[in-house]
Amino acid sequence: MATAKLSYNEDEKAILAHFTNGRIDKKCTRRIHFGYFEGDQNNKKLKDRKMLVAETTDMSYVGQNYGPLASTMQQNCKYYVGVLDKTTGKMKICDAEIFQMHPKPSDIDDEVETFSLPSTVTEKTFVEKNDMLTSAFGSKKKQRALESRLKNQIKGKALDKAMSSVLSQASSIEPVQLTDSNTEYSITPPINQKATTPGEVYDINYIVHPNEKQATAEASGVFFDATLDTIQQWRKENKYPKQILSLLSRMPKTEERRSEQATYIMYLYYLIHLHNLKQKQLRDKDPLPTDWPDHVRFHLLKRFTQTISGTSKQRIMPARLKDKLVCHILVLCLFLEEFSLELTNLQTDLSKSHEILYKHCQILGCSTKVKKVTTEEGSTSVRWATLSLPLQLPTQERRKRKH
Repeated sequence: MATAKLSYNEDEKAILAHFTNGRIDKKCTRRIHFGYFEGDQNNKKLKDRKMLVAETTDMSYVGQNYGPLASTMQQNCKYYVGVLDKTTGKMKICDAEIFQMHPKPSDIDDEVETFSLPSTVTEKTFVEKNDMLTSAFGSKKKQRALESRLKNQIKGKALDKAMSSVLSQASSIEPVQLTDSNTEYSITPPINQKATTPGEVYDINYIVHPNEKQATAEASGVFFDATLDTIQQWRKENKYPKQILSLLSRMPKTEERRSEQATYIMYLYYLIHLHNLKQKQLRDKDPLPTDWPDHVRFHLLKRFTQTISGTSKQRIMPARLKDKLVCHILVLCLFLEEFSLELTNLQTDLSKSHEILYKHCQILGCSTKVKKVTTEEGSTSVRWATLSLPLQLPTQERRKRKH
């Protein structure tokens, strides 16, 4: 019988990663990249906080030893790991530090991808504080419910019908969606608080990256050459959304401005088409039309959808990413409409109620109002969203009242 000499070194620790969504295939272990982070040692509150990050080509994972996502395995017992040196026959015993790895949405663009600590490190919302109390002092039943809810936020089934019902409730927009627009989980594009004109509030190059714009420009010839007769025929055939046809009927005459306008309108059509895809269509291998530019198709799916692993990989669009897509559509429309947008067409194209569109517009800093318009058929109410300075961003008190 083989024997081994044991030695214990309390200064060394072995890091163990437990993936909540299943086991990692042994063939893929070499393609996983890990990063280990420790809190500021000069800060008493943060020095004991640690985070383990794992990245693969399809998914990113985050584990931490604090907050509601922390592993509860080490609360009542201590774990050790033995490392056997087959040459010398000695086994080194180390303390084990276990991290529970949770999937993280990989919707951050490659061009601007940065690692930022969760809001639990800096500023916590009411929900996050409540989750921490439940994790620390709640009953086992409540802790299991909390763990299940946190998993479902990422891995749950995000059906389109659920989107409408959730957004129509008072808690429609999750607290994380109303955080600073420059944080990782925001649904809004980065906001320039020092803007002096409406055109400087949002960066159009963030909405449509230059590489995507160039690829879209090559496919936008059909819009550039569109005549009023062609547009009227498209309207009869319902070939394009109403907002697209409305913009095409008011295209500029100069070649340079018309070409740029056609490019942005084509990209807007891509965004609306992606938004209206059903969950079953998203599961297809190629959910977007193959005649679209490859770079645009890849970038849109990476930014606004998420792939989860199980018995088979599935692509979904969680509610947060769908809200993010709606905000990008609204910002692009504001640019095309010179920052005064009539919402009737978009309400039809996106199948949204005006209350939901109002909430998104308010998050973007727009002022909203209703105008009465008299036509041959009678008077009707038309809803507008205007982006002007100073911005009318929701305050913290207003956000709390919504929740």
